[in-house]
Amino acid sequence: MSIENISVQYIKGVGEKTAQKLYRYLKIKSVKDLLYYFPREWEDRAHPKKISQLKGGERATVRGKVENVSTEWRGRYLVAFKAKIKDSSGSLNLIWLRRYTRSYDVLGTLKKEIKEGYDIFVTGSVSSDLWEKTVNVQEYEVITGDEKNLINANRIVPVYPLTKSFTNKFLRTIIKRSIEKYIGNFSEIIPEKYLKKYGLVDIKYAVQNIHFPETFTDGDNAKNRLAFDEFLDFQLKLEFLKQKHKYEKKEFKYILTKKLLTPFKANLPFELTAAQKNVINDIFDDMQSQKPMNRLLQGDVGSGKTVVALSTMLLAVESGFQAAILAPTEILAEQHFYTIKKLLKKLDVEVGFIIGQMSQKEKKTIKQKIADGTANIIIGTHALLEEDLKFKNLSLVVIDEQHRFGVEQRLKMRKKSKFRNADFLLMSATPIPRTLGLTLYGDLDISTIKELPPGRIPIKTLEMSDKNAYNFVREKIAQGEQAFIVYPLVDESEKLQLKSAIKEAENLRVTEFTDFSVGLIYGRMKPEEKELVMSDFAKKKYQILISTTVIESGIDITNATVMVIEHAERYGLSTLHQLRGRVGRGDKESYCILIGDAKTENAKTRLDVLTKTNDGFKIAEEDLKLRGYGEFFGTQQSGLTEFKIGNMISDFEIIQKAKETAVDMLKNESQSATFLLSKSQNEFLKKDMEFAEG
Repeated sequence: MSIENISVQYIKGVGEKTAQKLYRYLKIKSVKDLLYYFPREWEDRAHPKKISQLKGGERATVRGKVENVSTEWRGRYLVAFKAKIKDSSGSLNLIWLRRYTRSYDVLGTLKKEIKEGYDIFVTGSVSSDLWEKTVNVQEYEVITGDEKNLINANRIVPVYPLTKSFTNKFLRTIIKRSIEKYIGNFSEIIPEKYLKKYGLVDIKYAVQNIHFPETFTDGDNAKNRLAFDEFLDFQLKLEFLKQKHKYEKKEFKYILTKKLLTPFKANLPFELTAAQKNVINDIFDDMQSQKPMNRLLQGDVGSGKTVVALSTMLLAVESGFQAAILAPTEILAEQHFYTIKKLLKKLDVEVGFIIGQMSQKEKKTIKQKIADGTANIIIGTHALLEEDLKFKNLSLVVIDEQHRFGVEQRLKMRKKSKFRNADFLLMSATPIPRTLGLTLYGDLDISTIKELPPGRIPIKTLEMSDKNAYNFVREKIAQGEQAFIVYPLVDESEKLQLKSAIKEAENLRVTEFTDFSVGLIYGRMKPEEKELVMSDFAKKKYQILISTTVIESGIDITNATVMVIEHAERYGLSTLHQLRGRVGRGDKESYCILIGDAKTENAKTRLDVLTKTNDGFKIAEEDLKLRGYGEFFGTQQSGLTEFKIGNMISDFEIIQKAKETAVDMLKNESQSATFLLSKSQNEFLKKDMEFAEG
């Protein structure tokens, strides 16, 4: 029987109730789940220290003979089990602290296992005074037989991610038993030639040594093999999708008449950059080919992605089709709507707009225009995904800030088109680090705009106190410029000692900026209220705009030259960089001022990185290192794959090897590739397969 179908309850020491807990808390259901529950690190307990070598403040493993034991109350609900051990170099106090409970004897196991005369290993934190040393014991193991068979001491020990319901000792025990009983059930599924080519260990060795390596090299070899398996699984699906796209054909055709594109380009108040022109040409080539377009357009803040996307949509419209933009937030959708309306004001193109906050009457009107084809370009949020919204002839879907959407949303948008293979253009203002691009978007063609529009001056980023920042703002306003001041909260919070936008707007109007006009904008305002505030700010009716991060994306006020970010230590690098990008959009020197109290190393690093570079790609790499890819993309990314052991930052070489193997397997080892594809447990890719199949 396959280990995927053997329940953990049949492992000695588990049983039905514990099996239910393992699934509830750790998602471990089968023997395979258990053996693929990997340690987060290994700890070297193969070289215990002598008692005389111990130093206060360190974590250490030591071996000794128990001399005496005792118990002691440490308050009403805390009881201590104490012991003294001795080795050839001295004696040491041990203490186990347990919270008292009436339901069972919390010291029962300790009293039973730790007795005078027994030899034990202990691991814990060391404290020391002038007279004696004490170890607060986290783990121990009594030596009752062959020391070579110990699993919690006298070896390199796996340390697992835990919940309060389980201990490392318990997991090590049942994993060891599972390996001993079921390792023979593993069979090699990757052709040997790839293992030899890349120096990879076999699967049995990998599973044994990821948990219980004899040396750290053994553990690293095991990790590399298992990470390779994960990435190969992923890359096989991506390559399969890519090859599948090669043979798909569109059911429609674009005709480049330029009846809209030529006047659009002529009416632009600026010249397109060389980078924008190159990307537009690449996209047009995609659209005019018979193969459906699946392209990711990424570019730094202010690089001009919207104009590129609009050019793309105009090709669809002048060919008689509809185009849609799906945006993650209402304010970004609104900004796209007003920007595009402004750029197309002299052209015969109707731009539709739909968001969740609209009244049912407004929605009904716009849905009718979308259904009968009156609306050519439609911009919206998740409201575009509503089941009763029908397009007449949608051929192009643009998804902005694509990392905030999962595959489900892409699939729904594809099904909105009557054509089986609509074109997709995904946009990201968060530059994707190279490793992520290779790993997550291997099935997409990627275009990058790194060139900023001519005349843009790099933004200077400075750390200041409130007082100096406000003085600086006054100086710039006196020169006819405008400023943003951003706060992390809308309203005051009793729990968080942070400034809020609403209160500070009231406060600053009567204290710091009495001679200036101060506006306020935040997410909970109605769309028309937000648009009025932004319109008034653009018309210079407000010299200062106080806001939350609602202005993070899509705001373009060329006269705004100062961005003040209060409590800057509270934000991630990506958000800070996006906020900074709201200024510096004209030909005047602009500034981003960070006000905050960075107490952690992580926060200090974020602010330091921001002050040293304006390069969004470098910032994205640093942000990924600091936060990890799950948090980097945010909780809304339902399409993001969580790798169990592979690391997209440090395993770039393994990713490349997996990609090479996937390409070769599909070409030359189709039977093995098909088998691996059928074995995949990757739900994200299963959904993407559905997406590819429409």
